[in-house]
Amino acid sequence: MQENISFIHCADLHIDSPFVGLSYLPNKLLQEVKKSTFDALNRLVETAIAKQVDFVLMVGDIFDQTVQSVYAQMQFLKACEVLEKENIMVYVSFGNHDYLNRNLLTFQFPDNVRLFTEENVQSFIFERDQKQVATIYGFSYLQRAVIENKTEQYKIVSDTPYHIAMLHGSVAQQTDHDTYAPFQLSELTEKGFDYWALGHIHKRQQLKNDPPVVYAGNTQGRSKKETGEKGCYHVELGENSNSLTFCPLQVIRFEDIEVDLKMCTSLQALEQIVDEEVQQIATLFGKSVIRLRFYNYIEDVETWYYEEMLTDVIEFINEKMMSYQDWVWIQEVKLSKQNRTDKEKLRQGEDFLGELLRTFDEDKDFDETVKSVWKHRQARKFLEKLTDEEKMEVKTEAENLLIYQLLRKEER
Repeated sequence: MQENISFIHCADLHIDSPFVGLSYLPNKLLQEVKKSTFDALNRLVETAIAKQVDFVLMVGDIFDQTVQSVYAQMQFLKACEVLEKENIMVYVSFGNHDYLNRNLLTFQFPDNVRLFTEENVQSFIFERDQKQVATIYGFSYLQRAVIENKTEQYKIVSDTPYHIAMLHGSVAQQTDHDTYAPFQLSELTEKGFDYWALGHIHKRQQLKNDPPVVYAGNTQGRSKKETGEKGCYHVELGENSNSLTFCPLQVIRFEDIEVDLKMCTSLQALEQIVDEEVQQIATLFGKSVIRLRFYNYIEDVETWYYEEMLTDVIEFINEKMMSYQDWVWIQEVKLSKQNRTDKEKLRQGEDFLGELLRTFDEDKDFDETVKSVWKHRQARKFLEKLTDEEKMEVKTEAENLLIYQLLRKEER
């Protein structure tokens, strides 16, 4: 009869992430944000100890950059040493962000750490009570981009009861993330492994139940694109059953929140509604960076929005929240679409506004249009690469602003 094994599957820790897109935050909050990846690492160690796991799998992008600060390396070594004292093994592979820096190998790692140091798949055997229990397979990036399909290299090489594969990569033809070490799901499931521990995609998801093929996601959100709980999986494998339990690790949470303004008829009322919402978020999630989207609002809200009166309200609330232990920072406010203005009808008009709106339909290269901003010496420090969805959002926001300035403002 096979004995059960228990382990932590984590990936994409991005230790020492600079959080460039949040550099506008007040310094007190910014320092807490920058520290959050280290705090999530500490929570990971605490979770592994509390669960009394056999080992921890770290599947790539442990560090945010290939050249790490000494501080980041020391924090990582300290975490491994704490786990060693609890007799917990650590298996580490490196990904596209922290592709293997040979200088890291000059550090003396504790005896419980096994590093995958080759771009070809290697294996390590995990022993417990002098018995060979599991074989762990994986590889590390030696360069920023691995475009080769590595699945052919995953071959069972021992007769241990369990075989676990670590793979930092993505499903081939996936369009919402850079594709590295591409694979098809069927290529993994036909290999005979008991568990596939995946990394690279920051959204946790289970691609297959039998055998489990799992993205743990990242351990700490780093921007508005990475909302919700972040953490790791506690995995228990047995002869006849598997158990996966998600364990939150994030210290600061990113969230998109919708706010109903149907009862709001004044700026003061709006401030009270938003303040109550923020207090609830602090209670539910703790420290958070949020984006608000208002809906069901009266026309005056558009005026407050475009005339930047809402900016003052948000600044007032943010300043107040800074004094809280569990602070909430409102990063952005948007208005949901409301069909007061028939944009398509305006677009067909023969007037100046119609002509102007039609220019948005021209096939222009967005990146070419805005490159002067993104290459600006100061601005580029605060700007992140935009997704196609975000580019469309910028375009829509520009259209709405034009309509307000040229039409709705005059109506008032």
